[in-house]
Amino acid sequence: MEGYRSVSVRNSSAADSAATRIMVGMSAPIREVERALGWLAAAEVNLLLQGEAGTGKRVLAEAIHLQSPRGAGPFHALALSNRSESQLAPELFDGEGELLGGAHGATLYLEDIASLPVRLQRRLLRALRADPGRRNVRIIASTPTELEEAVRLGRFLPQLYAHLGLIRLTIPPLRERREDIIALTEYFVRRFCERSGSAGIRVARSALAELTGYAWPGNARELQQTLEAALALTRTGELTAERIRTVLGRRPRRYIAPDVFPLRELERDYIATVLTRCNWNQSLAARRLGIGRNTLMRKIKSFKLEKSEAA
Repeated sequence: MEGYRSVSVRNSSAADSAATRIMVGMSAPIREVERALGWLAAAEVNLLLQGEAGTGKRVLAEAIHLQSPRGAGPFHALALSNRSESQLAPELFDGEGELLGGAHGATLYLEDIASLPVRLQRRLLRALRADPGRRNVRIIASTPTELEEAVRLGRFLPQLYAHLGLIRLTIPPLRERREDIIALTEYFVRRFCERSGSAGIRVARSALAELTGYAWPGNARELQQTLEAALALTRTGELTAERIRTVLGRRPRRYIAPDVFPLRELERDYIATVLTRCNWNQSLAARRLGIGRNTLMRKIKSFKLEKSEAA
């Protein structure tokens, strides 16, 4: 995802856009997010968003910011994974150690908070303790895995977890809310047509069957990328199952039956995806998965994963 980016939004249409994007779908979890959005935005508390990569944590964080009393102020987003302490420190703190240079009315989104080096965790904790009322900066942190495991392993400060994890919101993976796949498909197709200036493209029923049967280990982000690639190949007014298969055929295909959930296969796919994204650096992949390296090695052996397969 993105590195550091600062955004200042000063109109309600942008807020409506961000809020709409996260609430596409009619599943119970999405309705729960929609119900919680208002009070989460109004509350001057730090938040912890949990969910796999691609579930929309960044979009939700921005929607919360835009609907909050800070909505006219800056939204700072900082991706923490694969970045060193020397890279992150100047983006987080000024020379006096103040968070974002003592910015007032800002929201800071910290993506993959467990990747923050321990020394910077201590500095962040000091900054939060110095501003208990969050008059300056409100923190919205995200994690793809449970932070309790990182705390247990000594990789994350329990005091910082207490500051960030008082209110937690989990976004379930797309495979657990399959009824949202059709609504998301319609939304992403409409956005593609608007951006590209294309006439409305119909989605064939067979294409929807193909989409709803896939497990989507990369969640909504993978669905969006798949649709955009398939639509780019579409030369008629209809998106077909063949086009979807053309794109999905380039990656391991794992399908889910309507009422059966093959957890072992999904775990295998997810681990293979993380290994690929980490260039098969097993230590880094284990940290991203929130498990020990020995545990990851056992799973690689159990699933018979090979680098050529996951690449």
